Amino acid sequence: MKRFFGLILFFTIALSSLGIGQDFNSQIPIPTGDRPAQYVLGSDDVLLITVNLWGHILKPGIYNVPSSFGIIDLLSSAGGPLKTARLNDVRIIRKNEEVIAVNIEEFIKTGNQDLLVSLQPGDVIIVSGSISDIFSRIVGFMRDVAIIVNVVVLASRL
Repeated sequence: MKRFFGLILFFTIALSSLGIGQDFNSQIPIPTGDRPAQYVLGSDDVLLITVNLWGHILKPGIYNVPSSFGIIDLLSSAGGPLKTARLNDVRIIRKNEEVIAVNIEEFIKTGNQDLLVSLQPGDVIIVSGSISDIFSRIVGFMRDVAIIVNVVVLASRL
């Protein structure tokens, strides 16, 4: 019986360390508050702004970028989008709770600069995942549950 519970504990820890069952796109908090915008001077007295980059990006995080940077520059600095990124619906959340949808996929096809939005201090940029990514997560989770059930059944036969 101790062996059985040890196996369950092992698989539970293994699944949680892999992030199984976590949904990164749900319940995204919208920044609020009266905190003023943060400005920083970089090398050569370049004005830097702080933005947050979330989602299906190689290196998401907090970035201090030149105020002249656009969203393409920011995504490039972060290593670019992952294969699972949905570039036709990138969201920018502003401090005033305004949400702006940017279609980077259309920009890539047409080169139309008017489709892009300039960044502002405190922006949160969210690059969500595709439907195929969500489906593969569900299938992976179901596979892991099936493995655990199989181990439990085999352990109960001992």
